Amino acid sequence: MSEVAVTPIPRRGRLWVALALALAALALGYSLVEISTKEAGRQVVRVEGLASTQQLFGGIPQEGDRLGSSDAPVTIQVFNDLQCGECRADFLATIPGLVENYVRPGEVKLLMRHYSIAENPLELGFFGAEAAAEQGYGWQYTYLFFVNQDEAERFGVDEELMASLAGAIGELDLPEWQRSLDEQGGSGGAIARTLEGYEELGTKLGIRVGQALIVSGPGGTRTLQEGPSLHQVERAIATVS
Repeated sequence: MSEVAVTPIPRRGRLWVALALALAALALGYSLVEISTKEAGRQVVRVEGLASTQQLFGGIPQEGDRLGSSDAPVTIQVFNDLQCGECRADFLATIPGLVENYVRPGEVKLLMRHYSIAENPLELGFFGAEAAAEQGYGWQYTYLFFVNQDEAERFGVDEELMASLAGAIGELDLPEWQRSLDEQGGSGGAIARTLEGYEELGTKLGIRVGQALIVSGPGGTRTLQEGPSLHQVERAIATVS
């Protein structure tokens, strides 16, 4: 699967919203509690984590789903679900440490794979992250989404919440982000195809519940399932390096 952003397709308008919301309904009743995608009361979205986002990701090469140098000898595919309440802790307990200690020095590159733990592979939050990734800010968006899951619970995951997160990334071109959603988010659109590709890859690799990391390097590959600790990931990096 290519690390770079997919090619835009003709405009599809706001069909991506209807598609994602309709598919989200199929996930109701799943045993794990997912963050709701329903409309919530209109209040001010309070986005937290702006300073830590800039500090964590600023100055690191980023293209499409990739964070870090393309020449990094070790690759880690990160499978996680933005709208999974239990996955937030897994992400925040591992990714910042990996970014500071391995990605920034050029030893590791991370590849984001938005992977639903529910039956629906096309969760609404994923679309916003993929649109941000096309501008090289997908990791910032993903980090902010996890940090602000309380706001997602309070508002529901909708266009206003997603636009608030995107707009909080100072360098991101918000109108271009919106155009990416409008033009590529419909049924069969480029973003949906990318997300379906992540779903197929995760199924093929046997990804289960919780954050999973596929650590690959010159010394082989290690698969870490169900929310591995930072120490476990570091051991896998040492093993495959």
